[in-house]
Amino acid sequence: MEQITTSKKAELVQSAKLPFTEKLALTDAGRIVGHLVLSESFDHPVLEVLRLFNQALKESVFERYALAGGLAVEYYGAPINTVDADFLVVFPLTINGLLDPSAFYEFFEGKGAGLAGEYLVFRGLKFQMIPANSELDAEALQMAVSVSEKGIRFFVVTLEHLVALKLKAWRYKDRLHINHLLDSGVPLDQANLSSILERHQLEQRWKQLLAERKPSS
Repeated sequence: MEQITTSKKAELVQSAKLPFTEKLALTDAGRIVGHLVLSESFDHPVLEVLRLFNQALKESVFERYALAGGLAVEYYGAPINTVDADFLVVFPLTINGLLDPSAFYEFFEGKGAGLAGEYLVFRGLKFQMIPANSELDAEALQMAVSVSEKGIRFFVVTLEHLVALKLKAWRYKDRLHINHLLDSGVPLDQANLSSILERHQLEQRWKQLLAERKPSS
């Protein structure tokens, strides 16, 4: 059993080093994405949506965006099943101080995206915009890094901010995502992570998660 566990972890570590697009292909292999068969006439739906977000930047729909959520976990770690894409964006405020993403929806619907409950859908991929109006989310958005895949440049939250965002959310799924990243052997900047966790009072949750990872004696 120990050999199987060690072999599985080695596979995760190795697959975490693959390019993002290869990870996407692995998770899509042999399945239908959003009820649409992937067509050779288009890039992967994630890349198509990233192009839309870049277009939104050019048209000043918003000043900045960053990939977060499960797809950011997959970007840094081993391939993982995720059914939607999350993007951090600062939402405008109404005169009453309410968040108002209507201009964002208007832009994406104008580019062919459809509505599906709280999500937008484009090329079969569901995506949503998460308000980066709180301190941690705003910081994660501001510190997001520019990366490139297949000639498409886009922004993704840093690994350390991704862990902090997952700790803040603290759902079962979020804890699984952090464990997946750690099992994937991703190189965390411990000093940077500690600084982020201290600023946003998340040290105790991090200690609890690490304690739960320790094998029982």
